[in-house]
Amino acid sequence: MKPLAKIMIIISLFATPLVAQAGSGEHKAGNNPAHMGGMDHSKMNHEEMAVSYNLIKGKGVINSVSIDKRMVNITHEPIPAINWPEMTMDLPVTKHVDLDAVKAGSEVDFMLKLGMDKQYRITKIAN
Repeated sequence: MKPLAKIMIIISLFATPLVAQAGSGEHKAGNNPAHMGGMDHSKMNHEEMAVSYNLIKGKGVINSVSIDKRMVNITHEPIPAINWPEMTMDLPVTKHVDLDAVKAGSEVDFMLKLGMDKQYRITKIAN
């Protein structure tokens, strides 16, 4: 048997189960290829889903706001999802956060996202 024929047989043996699985409808989260990682989101609560998409929920008090640096200083409660204890820290915010609406002394809920550079940024702040 020629080497190319052997390779084609091997490929067909591995490809057949994948094609059958893809058409089985087992994934209930839709047909979005980005979600084809095998996770069953239907059994996850909102916090678990947020963590699976690298969104982490936090709660804290804003100490100061630096609009020009796009940064807030916040004292937050422990964040178990990323093993952070209660602490005060400077956190950058994304361009989607309206810092004009954020005031020092405000108790807030916020969402963090881990960037490609491995730095957490606040993506949402709500009073």
